[in-house]
Amino acid sequence: MDDLTMDLVRLCQRNRDGSYGTQNNRRRGLAAMANDLTDLGYKLPSAGSLKPKHVEALVERWHDSDTSDASIRNRLTWLRWWAEKINKVNVVNRDNAAYGVAERGDVTRNRAQTLDHAKLNSIECPHIKASVLLQVAFGLRREEAMKFQPQAAARADHIALQASWTKGGRARTVPVTTLEQRHVLEHIMRLVPGNGSLIPAQMSYVEQLKRFEYQTLKVGLRNTHGFRHAYAQQRYATLTGQPCPLAGGKRWADMGGNERAADRAARHRISAELGHGRLKITDTYLGSAF
Repeated sequence: MDDLTMDLVRLCQRNRDGSYGTQNNRRRGLAAMANDLTDLGYKLPSAGSLKPKHVEALVERWHDSDTSDASIRNRLTWLRWWAEKINKVNVVNRDNAAYGVAERGDVTRNRAQTLDHAKLNSIECPHIKASVLLQVAFGLRREEAMKFQPQAAARADHIALQASWTKGGRARTVPVTTLEQRHVLEHIMRLVPGNGSLIPAQMSYVEQLKRFEYQTLKVGLRNTHGFRHAYAQQRYATLTGQPCPLAGGKRWADMGGNERAADRAARHRISAELGHGRLKITDTYLGSAF
């Protein structure tokens, strides 16, 4: 057990707010956050070391893992409890919307994000710029876009993502269907020589991840996972000929038989392209299917 986890356990023991079940869930949730922070390269010596950048990193990780709004709300509640107990309440924003999270009972929030090219051009590291472009063009997760090896992945009509780059170790392919995608691949092929990835050779994944977070937040590109949502919605429009429900398209109840069949086929395809095994997850990106 590392120093942060030990200190969080002590914090929970000193502050027994709520029922036994509430206390147990909070303790387990905070321990999981300590593990997440370690994975992200943050070695906090104590609970009192929590800063806004740590909160941002955690929320981005949860979004990147397609964690539901309900689960993120619970985790933010535990984070606010943590911040309160160390007398640093302003470390965590009081408004869940600041983190792109819908409130309980609200309609699912549309997290799709359009790339601001002025902000992109302000990023210093060309490898980080290229990773962001991959997220936009192919709907990749942040880790996938960083570990991307163009020589190994690029094909004539698709990109092939290796299992070691992806969540859950599930290799998959994503089609190349637009000129923009081809331009992005050509740019990355010029940028990365040989068998390299978008993590510079002299840096580890964790080091590049921290640099990615710092440089994107510095220029105001928060929650790059929103580009993945935009990709899914663009693909839906291409495959069905109409916007998805979350982007103002027809609800399932208002669709005709052919439209429902097209909706279901598009969701199956988009789910595969995003690397998901469950069709239900497309509700988060596209709006409810039923």
